[in-house]
Amino acid sequence: MPKLNFDADEATLLKAYKISSLNPMQWEDIDHEFEDSVAGALSSSNNEMEGDPLGIGSDVNLREMDMESKASVLITSKSFDPKAFLSLVHPNATYQDLASGIAHLQSSIDARSEAIRILVEDNLDRFVAVKASTDALYAEMKEGLLESSTEYASKPLRDELKQAAVKANQVFLPVLENASKADKLRTTLGVFERSKFFFNLPSFIIESIEAGRYEVAMRDYKKGKLLLDTRPGQLLPISASKDKDKDDKGSGASAGPTSAEQQQQKRILDKVWANVEKAMGEMRNVLLGQLRDPGRSVEEQEKTLELLIELPFTEDPAWTYFDSQHKHILEQMNKTFKISTAAVTAALEKSALDSAGDSLTDSLVTQLRQSISALEAKQPDAVIGENTSFAFSCLHLAKSAGEPVWQAILDLVKNVGEAMMGSLPNFWKISNGFIDGKFKKASTSSSSSSRRSPSQCRTMALDIVKLYISFLSQFFNLSDMAVTSSPDIPSSNNATSTLLPSNSNSLSTAHYLLKIFGEIQDCVNELNAMEISGDVSASLKGLLDSTKWRFEDVLITAWLRDASDFHRLEAWVSSPSDPSATQYLTQMELYQRHITTAAYRIAGGVDSSSLISKGNKQNPIPAAFVSKIIKAFMDVLYTFLEGLVKLVEDEREGGVNVNGVVPVATASTSNATNALELLDLSNKDSRLLLVLSNLNHISKSIFPSMITQLENAFGVTITDERQTLITVIADLDTTMFQGYSKPRAAVVTSLVRGGILDESMDWYETLQPKEIRPYMYETLMYLVGVHAQITSVAEVVLERTLNYLAEALAEEALKCFKQVKRFGMGGMLRATLEIEFMHQTLGKYVTPTAAKTLSDLYNKISQAYARRPGDENLQNHLDGVKKTLADTRRATGIEFLCFRQTKTASARATGGGKSRDREVKDKDNAGLRSVGGKVP
Repeated sequence: MPKLNFDADEATLLKAYKISSLNPMQWEDIDHEFEDSVAGALSSSNNEMEGDPLGIGSDVNLREMDMESKASVLITSKSFDPKAFLSLVHPNATYQDLASGIAHLQSSIDARSEAIRILVEDNLDRFVAVKASTDALYAEMKEGLLESSTEYASKPLRDELKQAAVKANQVFLPVLENASKADKLRTTLGVFERSKFFFNLPSFIIESIEAGRYEVAMRDYKKGKLLLDTRPGQLLPISASKDKDKDDKGSGASAGPTSAEQQQQKRILDKVWANVEKAMGEMRNVLLGQLRDPGRSVEEQEKTLELLIELPFTEDPAWTYFDSQHKHILEQMNKTFKISTAAVTAALEKSALDSAGDSLTDSLVTQLRQSISALEAKQPDAVIGENTSFAFSCLHLAKSAGEPVWQAILDLVKNVGEAMMGSLPNFWKISNGFIDGKFKKASTSSSSSSRRSPSQCRTMALDIVKLYISFLSQFFNLSDMAVTSSPDIPSSNNATSTLLPSNSNSLSTAHYLLKIFGEIQDCVNELNAMEISGDVSASLKGLLDSTKWRFEDVLITAWLRDASDFHRLEAWVSSPSDPSATQYLTQMELYQRHITTAAYRIAGGVDSSSLISKGNKQNPIPAAFVSKIIKAFMDVLYTFLEGLVKLVEDEREGGVNVNGVVPVATASTSNATNALELLDLSNKDSRLLLVLSNLNHISKSIFPSMITQLENAFGVTITDERQTLITVIADLDTTMFQGYSKPRAAVVTSLVRGGILDESMDWYETLQPKEIRPYMYETLMYLVGVHAQITSVAEVVLERTLNYLAEALAEEALKCFKQVKRFGMGGMLRATLEIEFMHQTLGKYVTPTAAKTLSDLYNKISQAYARRPGDENLQNHLDGVKKTLADTRRATGIEFLCFRQTKTASARATGGGKSRDREVKDKDNAGLRSVGGKVP
């Protein structure tokens, strides 16, 4: 059993137990690193022998000194005392010795000052460059982002209002003047003789009808009717006959009109009145024709109805209006729907011909790349659910091969809605008045029209709305949301309308679905504002729910389809914000945010006008839509992960943008040099490293940020889905990392195994080593190649990979040395030298696990050492091995420079470089001390 070393100085014990003396009288907890204590002053001095700083030649023996003496003679101690140093270390030194010591000490100080000066000179340009960059950045921000914004002028609005006032004066002043003239003319006609008025009444009425002055004709008709009924004698006076030859003595009374005269008077008046009735009949026909005219305003139609009600006819004119308008609206909607459907079909056929011969997938990927480029150019900062800047210029996003078809569909919805809303509001306004008792004759009990209930007007309006709903349901293949969302019913994605374009990317689809839904909701809002009936409101609500559900199906189908090909947008361009990731991640996040926002807005039922306003609030979203969108969102994230695998495994897809192809998406990113353009991306390993780097960013920031935004927008928490996604990402990351690391681990372990278990190597008989065998150089040089490849592609994966390989090397070395039964002196020293060389060279990447394995390895070597006569001088042999190790490390310093631990800025700033070098040196020799200390 090896001897244990129980030697420990007083300072070490005081620091270990945090006490002030070796005989404490009470509980103490002293931190000697921060307390002004002697033990703290000795923190960096652990050697038993200390070199002479004066260079006279004698070493300072610290073993026999007490703690206070050590603190006073060590120059690294905070309590160093020059007098004590000279009296204890150089009590017999001559003046000449001290003078030469002073010169030696001064040269050491000058050398250290020169090193510090060189350090400052080497790094001065960095500070200057940082200062210049900071000034340039500040100037750029002052000219751009920090510039104060200007207010919008109100002068154009005032000019428009003034022009409107002038135009109103030009239009309405002549109308008022004509009305005044008409009043004057009526006043003048009032002074005409009544008889003259009556006999000219037919011509007056005809002239009024021809002139369109139906109120005047009605007024004249009533006036003539009054005169005819009350004062016919004044209209056509009858003179009494007198007997001129009669004696003056006769009666003086005049005789009354004879019956013949009265009949003649009646015939004349009836004839004139018959002409009046004929003229009024013509006026009635004209007014009924106007009622059938769908282009007239509701005010004109109401006036016409009021005139017809006053005419002496038994039929109710309102039903003429209702029947004709109802028929006209239905015919117009049918005609518009047929024409618009034909236009959609023609656009589909033309689109199919234009894209004939092209791969649908390639076409969609090209469209998607262009749309993502437009999306990147705008860089909207809108978060899901906020009405901030979602409706930025979508013209570029809408570009796709299916855009003409979408435009035709949008025109269909708009045209059908306009065909209905062009006449239905007027129809319902008059219908509402009719239901309230307006536009009815005073007595129509004997007429057949009186048997029709005024509520039939409501039924007519409901028929029109139902036709509108049926057209939309027919075209978009709408069905009840409760049915389509049932888990017992197959997915409704297969029932999507065949008239929708299949060659439209999801961004274009989302754009047009929002516009189409906005048109539908605007129309529905106008219909609901009319308050026709509860049946109409319920039908319209069902229409909106079914439309939203179908549109979500259409959008999600395109969403998942494009997500499966989204990996083909990977152009292997480094991200300007983070060079360790590619621009593809930013594109992925922008795409996911935009489509999810579109799905969110469709589900919430925001009309098109609110997409460009900032004050409108999003309507609450039903739970069924939330579940549907979240499921699609998570499916797309998993599809993105599958795309990463395809980028690695399929060279055709992973290297699609390698051979001189510059994707459109990269044109708008930046003019900076692409750090990845020199890589051979047809090499699977290069793609695998880039994907591993991207996967690291996805797991840490991209996907968690997406899910957090989704949860905030919908007001839900999807902890289970989040955890499942994290697990899947971790499994995928492990699989990919092992796919890269395991083959390299197999190579380096094979090299180590071959060197250790070499048949020509006799670990018991071999002599003391003078060099390190080539297999160790080959192993480390292979790791240099791995280091170079990872550094050039994805440096973020470097430490993880080399840690993994270092652990594999340590495990394999321990496994191989366990197969060696015994070691001679030379074998033990050679094994220790080679493993220690590997340990020190890879020290930066030796994990605690690897360090523990190497410690076990050193123990195994010590235990397997078989001591023989002549092995007594072990320390000299160890010193020789240390020298060989140091020489080899210096000789290979350039080759293995990439593995060297860089000094931290803090060590340079505090001047602790010397103590740090000592600590590194002690660590580097730990293996040799361990083996040497355990050898009996």
